[in-house]
Amino acid sequence: MMGNPAWLPQPVQLHSSRIFECDPLTAEECDWYKQRWHYWYIADWVFALPTIAFFMCAIGIFIIGHFLSETLGYRRFRGPLIWQKLIAAVRYLSYRGFHVKSLQWNSAPVGILLLGLAGTIFFFCIDLIPQPYYWSSKMYGNSPALATRSGWLSLACMPFVFATASKANWITLSTGVSYERLQVFHRWISYAFFVLALMHTFPFIVYHIRFHDMQHHFSSNLVFYWTGIVALIFQAWLTFASHSTIRNLGYEFFKMTHFIAVVLFMLTFFWHCGFRLSSWDYFIATAAVYVPCYVYPWLRTYFEYGFGQKAQLLVEDNGFIRITVPVKFSWKPGQHCFLRFTSFGLLHALSSHPFTICSLPKVDPNEQSELVFYIRQGSGLTARLQQYALKRPGSSVPVLVDGPYGGINEQKYIDSGHLLVIAGGSGAGWCFPFIEQFARHRWMAADEEQGQPLSLRVILVTRDIASRTWFLRTVNELLSEVSATNSSSNIDVQVYLTAVEDPASKESAASADDKIVPEEGHKLIIPEKEFEGRPQLPQIIQEEATRVMEAGQSLNVYVCGPSTMQNDVRNAAAGENLKILTGSKAGQVYFHSEHFSWA
Repeated sequence: MMGNPAWLPQPVQLHSSRIFECDPLTAEECDWYKQRWHYWYIADWVFALPTIAFFMCAIGIFIIGHFLSETLGYRRFRGPLIWQKLIAAVRYLSYRGFHVKSLQWNSAPVGILLLGLAGTIFFFCIDLIPQPYYWSSKMYGNSPALATRSGWLSLACMPFVFATASKANWITLSTGVSYERLQVFHRWISYAFFVLALMHTFPFIVYHIRFHDMQHHFSSNLVFYWTGIVALIFQAWLTFASHSTIRNLGYEFFKMTHFIAVVLFMLTFFWHCGFRLSSWDYFIATAAVYVPCYVYPWLRTYFEYGFGQKAQLLVEDNGFIRITVPVKFSWKPGQHCFLRFTSFGLLHALSSHPFTICSLPKVDPNEQSELVFYIRQGSGLTARLQQYALKRPGSSVPVLVDGPYGGINEQKYIDSGHLLVIAGGSGAGWCFPFIEQFARHRWMAADEEQGQPLSLRVILVTRDIASRTWFLRTVNELLSEVSATNSSSNIDVQVYLTAVEDPASKESAASADDKIVPEEGHKLIIPEKEFEGRPQLPQIIQEEATRVMEAGQSLNVYVCGPSTMQNDVRNAAAGENLKILTGSKAGQVYFHSEHFSWA
């Protein structure tokens, strides 16, 4: 059948036969070959199904953790001391990470690293411990044992690579883990998928070189080998071209080539598997998992937002691009949308970009809200947007909206005692929804203790005075619109300037400070608090945690900034949970981070 020149062995069916004739093997050789770890005809059951079980067990752990967190993990139900320590232990493993300064790289949290280690041990044990690696004689078949094991292990990874790839996905729905945080699993599973594919390929080369029939075997199974090699080439591109170093060279080019490579890989890989045993079941499972998740955002864009949306573009005083899109739906702080601009060329129209929402929806759901995005100009699309906005300030361009995605856990936000929001650079706009939401809750809550945060401290770290001026002015405008004068005593906004400005820029910034003053009849709600240099964030978090825990309250820490800031804040939060775990403190410290780039 393998010599059949048709593109697939005939007749085509969903599963190939498991019938095996022992001839010309002896009874002893046949019994040995039919043992669990040797028998080719049950290899999919022995190696692929345990891989599925491993991934499903890992997902199940997150489902259980999500359920317990949603039902028992809040401030209103502290529970016994052992429960508080268990929460602190889980949070420590979820926050503690490592920073490689020379590479400007943050590792995944310790808990995720341990899960990755468990996966590595699983794959290497199930693939390398069983013996033999190669058959001593060709009478056992042309597929080396190591190649068979590796192939089925690799194939079983495929549905989970796609399950963690989409913005809307079943894992996020069931576990509460946002899709951007699933990207680390998407990359790691892809690495396992590719390494196992290599371990499936190389044994064939070694095996047939050993028996001096490589050329004959390749020519007699041309379709099988050709499809395998082509699929491996596309898989290598998908695996390594997705690294941030290459991806950041051109995001639009990466997206387009990634999609094309996926399609070609799946076609050749499907052809390569050729319904051997239950191999095509994994393609069916992949389609069942991925296709609805891929189609859903397009349907939501069409039916909920429409294809006629317009985005208004404006450049702020500090150079940030302000994008405003009128909408009628709700969202929460920290969420983002994917925007697809269709009027800046085909390459930009084919790719969408994630931008953090820097506003809140109207209180009245019948009123039209505005999605507001503040973007720092970079290369590619953002450069085109800024050029367009400078030439045509306030003009509108067509846009397709997909979202919102991600965001904070609102219940944890509401049930927190005190909030600490930290941002760096272009993360300034990310702070505005937190400030506005806090002011709204404090203004509308009749009782300060009725499930609302008691205080909000905002720390912005920026390099230029223009951004500081713009930030403080925008904060005061937000609070004046919310009528939050009575809440200002509970809000502490601090801006740290990290770059040394020349006198000319200071003079221009000083004149710009006049713009902070609201219209006649309004007070300056948030007084200016300026600090020089970088803040000592670990010390600030330690002091804040000590203060609130002495009062028997909880602290929520939110951060959006560069990798060094992320590392300092998450490890400081992890340190406070370690103190709770070891018994030197009582209370809760929750941490949430938003990355500049996670895709």
